Amino acid sequence: MANKVQMKFKKGDDVTHTFKLPVAEYTAGGTLYFTAKPVVDNDATDAAAVIDKSFGDADSTDSSYATWSCAFEPGDITGVNFSNGEKKKSYLGEFQWIESDGTVHTYPADDNFIEVIIYADIRRATS
Repeated sequence: MANKVQMKFKKGDDVTHTFKLPVAEYTAGGTLYFTAKPVVDNDATDAAAVIDKSFGDADSTDSSYATWSCAFEPGDITGVNFSNGEKKKSYLGEFQWIESDGTVHTYPADDNFIEVIIYADIRRATS
């Protein structure tokens, strides 16, 4: 059994995650998307997404190895609220690479998803 991939976020904090695309699937001009939702759904608008962000060639740190530095800001997490002492919430996430010709590749593949964990924070002010 494979280890489940996790991405962790602290609500209100900046965080950077690295994504490596299989080099054979990389072509310049595509867009990398990351989305996290409470459950899998059929909503093409992704209205339930708590994180929905895209990254372009400018975010690629090494096109030879198809590597992105995915910088997430506090405002990229929406609709996540904690109450009654909750300390974390879990979501399902995935990356999609859409080549400039429209070809789509999803990671992880099949019915596997990234476990996205968002932790509460105490201090909510940003200055």
